[in-house]
Amino acid sequence: MNTDFQTVVRSVRDLPPMPAVANKVLELLGDPNVNYSKLGEAISSDPAVSARLLKVANSAFYSMKRQIKTIDHAIAIVGEKTLRSLVLAASLEGISKSYGLLEKLLWEDAMGCAIGSRIIARKFSSADPEEAFLAGLFRHLGKIVMNYSEPDKYRALVEAAYTEEMSPSEVEARFFPYAHEVVGAAVLHKWNFNRSLVMTALHHKDLAISPDEEEDAEQMLRLAATVNLAGFVCMKLGIGRRQPLEDLDVAQCPGAIALNLTAEQVEGVLEEIDEVFNENREFFIG
Repeated sequence: MNTDFQTVVRSVRDLPPMPAVANKVLELLGDPNVNYSKLGEAISSDPAVSARLLKVANSAFYSMKRQIKTIDHAIAIVGEKTLRSLVLAASLEGISKSYGLLEKLLWEDAMGCAIGSRIIARKFSSADPEEAFLAGLFRHLGKIVMNYSEPDKYRALVEAAYTEEMSPSEVEARFFPYAHEVVGAAVLHKWNFNRSLVMTALHHKDLAISPDEEEDAEQMLRLAATVNLAGFVCMKLGIGRRQPLEDLDVAQCPGAIALNLTAEQVEGVLEEIDEVFNENREFFIG
């Protein structure tokens, strides 16, 4: 699938910039001789990101043995890959111009899929857990960007989907020129994220990653399948939704099939994600 991401980005009326603190942290982490003092200063420059980072680092999800009280301590304890995930997660929440029910659901959906993707990746060795966390976090970045750029139109889209008992994805074409998958991938490309995250955002629903077009297609496919499965788990549990889809057969979703998981394995991971998400909800969502 050849997509002109520059054209897509130009179509977005008001493109959110990469959050400044995240941009600086990624730049510093890209240096093999990273200066941890400067890293701490960059994170501390944004009080909201600092507070969220410390809150999440102290959650049971990251299983730290003792309480982390300072940014410097967090940097020393969690490691660079986890730090990158947490800073990006904390920064993403601040993209919205306002914060009502719709924004709360979009954020819960992002965090639920991130948590679920990390659990699935660890449980089934389907991807690097921290890359899976980020891929899950960015799965619906296109929806967040649509809501940021044209909030009235996106709200109308969501209301139309609710009234007609359809998913927002099924009515997107009435309101926007590009699907959320394409918008999310284009923005990640614009923000210089790696190809795996871009392709996962683009193909998290159809898993149509071709070995003829992508050098690491098999690895990308497993990452996309991980995120796809986590997304279906979120739908069934009602994470990021007004109502859970209790009758959804998650074992038959594309991700579960691509990862060759049994119904018992899917049921087990569904229960684990439900438990972990609810245990850590206040750290990630509150």
